[in-house]
Amino acid sequence: MGGRPKLSYESAQVSREQFSHLFAALAAASPPKPDSIKEEVVQITPERYVKIYTPAQASGQLPVGLYVHSGGWYAGAVEFEDGLCRDIVQRSNIILFSPEYGLAPENPFPDGLNDVCKAYEWMHENASKYGGDPTRKAVMGGSAGANLSACVAVKYASDHALRPSAILLGAMASCDPRALPDEYRRRLTPEKYKDLPMISTQDMITAREWLNAPPDDPLHSCLLHPSVKLLPQTYIAACTNDPTYQETMFFYEECKKHGVVVEVKEFVGWPHFFWGIPTLAATEVFQSVWCQKLNEMLETAAAS
Repeated sequence: MGGRPKLSYESAQVSREQFSHLFAALAAASPPKPDSIKEEVVQITPERYVKIYTPAQASGQLPVGLYVHSGGWYAGAVEFEDGLCRDIVQRSNIILFSPEYGLAPENPFPDGLNDVCKAYEWMHENASKYGGDPTRKAVMGGSAGANLSACVAVKYASDHALRPSAILLGAMASCDPRALPDEYRRRLTPEKYKDLPMISTQDMITAREWLNAPPDDPLHSCLLHPSVKLLPQTYIAACTNDPTYQETMFFYEECKKHGVVVEVKEFVGWPHFFWGIPTLAATEVFQSVWCQKLNEMLETAAAS
């Protein structure tokens, strides 16, 4: 896998630029854009836009999904995960909405989450205009995008209209370690993830400092949210060589404890967000399983 970009702990802007160079290089390695997918960029607020991916030969109402990009809450962009979005649309025949959101520290918590929530509500309200079915909607993402997706899901879990039909979460941050319940905290071993490819334990600490969310706020530490028990079908992907591994597995355990229909797949030996590298054979496996689970959950939702 090679080394990881060294975070500048003095400047979020410098670190953002480092990660942007990495993400741009990975995006450049993605396959050419297929003609089978249409795209449209829509300004939904004065500051934010959503990129909409639609199958070119769509017929009838298709399910819709909100795809939230990664980047540690302080980096990343819709364009950097364009290839992943297109792949999901091709495999799952779904309309994807991918929002830009405010990045920390310039936009501290909860600004980025609020942007994502506005985009989710906008998708629900406007899905039919793009050929989508707002009653069959998923929310998904990896890394910080997984955290934000889970926070959207718990926020709307008790709302009959806005509750998502399915959630897909990859390598997620689920709870600030300072706020972990004792049953999880006593098993936490951050020292195991000090120096790893992609990101390290210290990178997670720094990213959370820049985000500046209260450790026990359940709309950041979503594992603590009382509506976890109300979540819909959920698929979770965990990377074992990753400082988010334990947070990911703890969220899975919390869902299971509350009776959520949840499944986890562990990618043994792989580092954080490895599927962002399009040339890896393991990326094909990851995406294939991701879309298979998405299809299964949406089919179940349609039948209910």
